[in-house]
Amino acid sequence: MLTFEKVLSFVVLFSATITATVLAKEQDPSCPGSPAWKNAKCKMSIDFKEPCHIVQSEINLRLTSASFVDPHNGGTYSQISSQEGEVKGSRLTANRKWTDLLDFAFISTNEGSTCTVTACSESQVFSILDFSTNYCNLRNLYCNSSDGCTPVQYDLTYEENYVSCGQNKKQNCIAKVSSS
Repeated sequence: MLTFEKVLSFVVLFSATITATVLAKEQDPSCPGSPAWKNAKCKMSIDFKEPCHIVQSEINLRLTSASFVDPHNGGTYSQISSQEGEVKGSRLTANRKWTDLLDFAFISTNEGSTCTVTACSESQVFSILDFSTNYCNLRNLYCNSSDGCTPVQYDLTYEENYVSCGQNKKQNCIAKVSSS
């Protein structure tokens, strides 16, 4: 027979388990963070053949230029902040339902002639699978003409290294907005 004490004991135990799970979620300092207790994200490093000021300039232009069209279903990018060596931004989906946050950190390599970027895109709501959306959020800010992208000013050359980005299908990054 279920007694009040047993129900109360279960509720207390369940609440403690949920609280411990939420508190135990580790925040990665190189990612934007999320209020969701479980969320999709993509963290990677990208090695560019161009110097950091060129790479950062192209990413800034794509975040802020009215002429840049997001090739991944027509979302809207916004720049949150930019300073030398760091860019923070966001992407709102075309249906205006979901926002992901993005962080880029730029490190000069080879005496300033090349650049390594640590990048992370993180969903802000509960999510597990994102069908490469967080990957595309990042990639579409630096992809080049041979990828099918339209650079704003600089056609960058790069190599991607996935740190924690299980869903990274390039073919998902360039998609037409459906008319339905």
